[in-house]
Amino acid sequence: MRTEIALKYEGPALVDGQMDVYQTSANMIAFTEFMVAAVKETYGSAAEAKAEVAGFEHGSFITNLVFSVVGSAATIFTALTPEQLLAVVKGAFDLWKHLKGTPPAKVEHTGPNVVVTNNNGQIFNVRTESFSLVMNVKAAEAADRFVNQALQIEGVDALRIGNAREPVATVTAAESNYFVPVAPTALVSDNVNRIVLTVVSPVFQDGNKWRFSDGGPPFAAAIRDGDFLMQVDKGIERFGKGNVLEADVRIVQSRTGAKVSIEREVVKVHRHVNPHEQSSFL
Repeated sequence: MRTEIALKYEGPALVDGQMDVYQTSANMIAFTEFMVAAVKETYGSAAEAKAEVAGFEHGSFITNLVFSVVGSAATIFTALTPEQLLAVVKGAFDLWKHLKGTPPAKVEHTGPNVVVTNNNGQIFNVRTESFSLVMNVKAAEAADRFVNQALQIEGVDALRIGNAREPVATVTAAESNYFVPVAPTALVSDNVNRIVLTVVSPVFQDGNKWRFSDGGPPFAAAIRDGDFLMQVDKGIERFGKGNVLEADVRIVQSRTGAKVSIEREVVKVHRHVNPHEQSSFL
């Protein structure tokens, strides 16, 4: 099965040809990632999609999506149509506009549809596949790139998605900030542990995160210990290669959809050890 769908940007920047090749390429990749996710939500995880750039027009590009399916689901897949994919995409864009960039206040599953209440108390009925697409973190991150970030460019006023017959969805620059990940985040764990950290790169600008290692890959973390930061500002605490902190570290693990993330922050620094002191410290 094959269908053609176009992504078109509008505005004076496009008339003057000011969307550069790097931005255009980033938008194409993000749009393709979004549409591949839409294929799987519409036709099932066994469906595969390959995107082919069919051509360019002024301010837009057109991509062909070629669908296939593997295994026993192939017989079911043959009964499906490209119009179902476009309906799922339209429902997803309508839902993002309904939510206005915030997670849903209430969700009720009713057969093939989902009733979604936003934070203003407004109710929207959407098909399950469209709801799942919006809650898909990777798809939402892709939409953030080719919708929200693209429409932040000066002179880019709107975008349209559609096929040869009619537009499926339209987004204006004023609506662009609705198109961000809105899946609710659930707290998995929140713990404070005293651990030893190697300072990978100290940061002396207020508000920026330092980089540390606890024996694994480096990570960024803010330091919340005001007394320690004051000593750093005064030059009392000096840093070089191989410095170590013994500190209380807060580790917060959360889940958004299927994506699990970890945030760390240094709550209290108990000891700062320079490289020449480490033998006695150990």
